[in-house]
Amino acid sequence: MLVLVLVAFIAGLVTAVSPCVLPILPIVLATGADGDRRRPYLVIAGLIASFTVFTLASVQIISALGLPSSALRDVAIAIIAIFGLTLLVPAISEVFERATGRLQRAGARLMTQSTPGAMSMSSTTGAGKPRRSSIAGGLLTGVGLGLVWTPCAGPILGAITSLAVTAPGSSSTLLLVFAYSVGAGLPLLVIAQGGRAMMSRLRMRSASAWATKAFGVVVIVTAGLMAVGADTALSAGLTGALPNWTDALQGLERANPVQAALSQLEGHDQPSSRPASNGSALPDMGAAPEFTGIDNWLNSKPLTLAGLRGKVVLVDFWTYSCINCIRTLPHVESWYQKYAADGLVVVGVHAPEFAFEHDTGNVSAAISRFGITYPVAQDNEFSTWNAYGNEYWPAHYLIDATGHIRAEQFGEGDYDGTEADIRALLQEAGKSALPGATAGQSGAQGGVPIANDQTPETYLGSARHAGFQGTYPGDGTHTLQLPSQLDLNSWGLNGVWDVTSQYITATQSGDKLTLSFKARDVYLVMSAPGSVTAHVTVDGAATPPAATEDVSSSGEITVSGSRLYHLVHLPASGQATLTITFDAPGAQAFAFTFGS
Repeated sequence: MLVLVLVAFIAGLVTAVSPCVLPILPIVLATGADGDRRRPYLVIAGLIASFTVFTLASVQIISALGLPSSALRDVAIAIIAIFGLTLLVPAISEVFERATGRLQRAGARLMTQSTPGAMSMSSTTGAGKPRRSSIAGGLLTGVGLGLVWTPCAGPILGAITSLAVTAPGSSSTLLLVFAYSVGAGLPLLVIAQGGRAMMSRLRMRSASAWATKAFGVVVIVTAGLMAVGADTALSAGLTGALPNWTDALQGLERANPVQAALSQLEGHDQPSSRPASNGSALPDMGAAPEFTGIDNWLNSKPLTLAGLRGKVVLVDFWTYSCINCIRTLPHVESWYQKYAADGLVVVGVHAPEFAFEHDTGNVSAAISRFGITYPVAQDNEFSTWNAYGNEYWPAHYLIDATGHIRAEQFGEGDYDGTEADIRALLQEAGKSALPGATAGQSGAQGGVPIANDQTPETYLGSARHAGFQGTYPGDGTHTLQLPSQLDLNSWGLNGVWDVTSQYITATQSGDKLTLSFKARDVYLVMSAPGSVTAHVTVDGAATPPAATEDVSSSGEITVSGSRLYHLVHLPASGQATLTITFDAPGAQAFAFTFGS
């Protein structure tokens, strides 16, 4: 158990300084804006207590009070908005401090009758002195942060969350989540103190008033984004280009001693692999567990693995507020679109991390927002999660036509390897004429030539780019110009583009992405923080009327989620030139795929 507590503490440390902290970072920085040196400590203490309690008991609290599953999050957003208003409007700050001060004194009288008023600390605004906030006010703000923070999830947090549902009240679970919360709280406290130190320097320059109001505006805007559910999509867009430190963390969490301790804590054995009997390179990990305890099926009627015999099944465990999950969804959707006709079935098992993710309406909205078309099963009680002994968001289990697990992938990455495994199992099931394999894919067996000389799948990021005409610019921001003529199966850029390993980003209005292709259908995996419109033309003319479900008859497309977008549908397969002109910065383009 000591090993798990230590790893949980380290997991909290790492996730608190990972991209997952971005949605609450402005609020943490603002906690020292009023100059009170106690405020950062109070806020982080409230966050630790809130995250611990509500991770363990939010579902039970919601159920006991008969509230909607999003109620706690809504209350937390309101608290954060009020905190922003206190920074922006001094009169509201005074009212808030008086109200929380009375709450604090009432609590003190309940706890001790011998020293009534000993804990009474009213706000003071003496000349030249910082306003003293009540203890209750700081703690309340921290409680709000603890309710809305959705950290990146690894095996430790996955185990904590599933045990909170299946074994509430466990002392082991309480110890783990508290260790995780303290680990997360320490870096956040450093960040909060940094914000206070920055304000102290500004105060010497008589700039504190406008800086405090600016913090207030940022906090209110952040609360507004959270209220409309835009915080997860925005953070996914912002974090795509940042280092993902959780990869190193997941390496620690996957270590054998940690895995053994987790398995013992959760009451299941680790799966064992054995060589396949048919000579395949993929091991046989045993019969896949059946879907069990599913609350609702979305995008599909109820499915069973028994009823899917003969199909290759990809089971994808995810939750819609998990940034790591969000970044895998375009790849999963792409595989489904590409191989469904050949017998691939994708089932997304949605296992919620927080109470608001239990709501079917919220999950349905996320499915629509991320462009998911494959079946999704709501596993609110973690029944299927536990049947698989799963510990990760996201996690992929690839099941062959006989119902046996043949491959696993935990966390982000190795997309080419997963696609190679899908192809291998489809070929085992008798599918020989598969669509073209990913260019440069490792481990693919028996690749099938692309039918009719169709343009191959084309990646745009620096890690696996292919087909760029000229010298590929490399990572960084570049001003680029299209060549006078593009060769077939090549692409180019015009304008100012930011290049990263996985995608390219348009940085200004008017940036163009042009592709010369041969196919009937053209798809592009794209993402955008918020919403970005663009215009699609083929051979210089607007896309033909009603050409696709994503592009209007005037050639306009709105990029508003991370998914596969259908750009072109021609009457027949042929050679043409596609141009996408972006009306605003921020759209990210990952990879082109094609169909005939």
